[in-house]
Amino acid sequence: MKTKTVCFIIFLTFYSIFSGAQNNLKVDPVFSSHMVLQRHHKIPVWGTAKPDTKIVATLKGTTINTISNSEGHWNVNFEALEAGGPYRLSIESTDDYIQLTDILIGDVWLASGQSNMHLDLKRTLNGDSVAKKANNPNLRIYNMKPTYPTGKDGVHTLEELKKIQNNKYFNTKGWVKATPEDVLYFSAVGYYFAEKLQSELNIPIGIIHNAVPGSPIESWLSKKVIVQDTAFTKFVKQRWEAKEEEKDAMISVAKHQISLSEDVNQKHPWMPSYNYENGILPVKNIPIKGVIWYQGESNAEAPVLYQSMFKKMVELWRTDFNEDVPFYFTQLTSREDRPAWPEFRYAQSESLNEVPNTKMAVISDVGDRQDTHAKNKQPVGERLALLALGDTYKVAKDYESPVFDKITFSNNTYSIHFKGKFSGLKTKSSEDIIGFEMSTDNIHFKKLEPRIEGKTIAFTLPNNHKKPFYIRYAWKPYTEANLTSNNGLPISTFRAKID
Repeated sequence: MKTKTVCFIIFLTFYSIFSGAQNNLKVDPVFSSHMVLQRHHKIPVWGTAKPDTKIVATLKGTTINTISNSEGHWNVNFEALEAGGPYRLSIESTDDYIQLTDILIGDVWLASGQSNMHLDLKRTLNGDSVAKKANNPNLRIYNMKPTYPTGKDGVHTLEELKKIQNNKYFNTKGWVKATPEDVLYFSAVGYYFAEKLQSELNIPIGIIHNAVPGSPIESWLSKKVIVQDTAFTKFVKQRWEAKEEEKDAMISVAKHQISLSEDVNQKHPWMPSYNYENGILPVKNIPIKGVIWYQGESNAEAPVLYQSMFKKMVELWRTDFNEDVPFYFTQLTSREDRPAWPEFRYAQSESLNEVPNTKMAVISDVGDRQDTHAKNKQPVGERLALLALGDTYKVAKDYESPVFDKITFSNNTYSIHFKGKFSGLKTKSSEDIIGFEMSTDNIHFKKLEPRIEGKTIAFTLPNNHKKPFYIRYAWKPYTEANLTSNNGLPISTFRAKID
């Protein structure tokens, strides 16, 4: 730094101390030292100051002048940069000076959803040992951490509810380097995703995390989107306004929490639009490379409606970020006492046909019979990263789980075809295929033993077999189905009718 600039900073510091001048110049909280800014994209920076004040911002030798408006808001836009750094960002007004240091230019990803995305390394398989090795200066995290993820003993106290009411639910230390102390309590899925990207691409990677345990998808939608769709409106009204006892245990807990408050308009982080307004809008103007999403457990009883809500959410977020960003989501895993999950997993796979620029990570093989929060999160994060490496960055092959496409018939043989970027099919240790069933009434199913033929599955039936008949795969809440791609990625749950 030049001597003249150093003297100017010292002068402003002493001026503020001895004159009692108030520091009116502020930069939005999403900007801090150690941050990653999106490469190949114009770089917006904004904040507040005294109204009608000249603002001078400098990044990597480029200086931009602007004037705060009558309400004190200001913003500047720097030209796009290549990956690199570290750089400094200085912002000054007549009386105040802000300097952010150790800024990198790279790719920024958003990791969002509910508890399985929120689950930190500390509570996952080998998480402690993985965190101890975290010392990557080119990996940065921005953890929008819920102050009270699920409330004390599962029920929010009145003190917690008051803070939620004031929209103080998310807290962050700002951008930090990926050190053992900070990644230990950071999203395990988000960390494994970002770490794999950084090691493969060798560019700075920043990841923003704002997942909320228990949050249903309606909490991530805007009020406008909800009221514009009569099905959404009806669902939300029935779910949140009904007073009778209901099957939805999670929402019942939330209603009990709300009933503790004296405020008739009490908010809750699972309520419609709450997380959208408090978790998405604050970061919506930050350019990002893409989104990873792990959510659905709180909506598993309404798979068809979820498809519509998911489509609208992706459209909404892409509008907010002003970019058709890739959206990579995680299919629900396996758990024994979740009868709705096979149907929901299938609905998620159908979303691939409805929502462009999306890919799905299949993780049915790393579930837990008794625990929704399966502890083996490394495959989850790394499969999401593999999707990005293949689809966004074009540096990986055989990166998708095969997803059902169609069934054809020729020479008395039925062939099941799959979509996706994969080279072929196999089973673990070349075992017989497990997981296929067939039925003539769609009620009573029996085991089907097909065979692998390259990228398809083939089977034959007696000439006098009845039509129509039904085929399904991995159609159990906790499935031991074993068909994978040659790269070891599980086949998605599916069902089909053959006329």
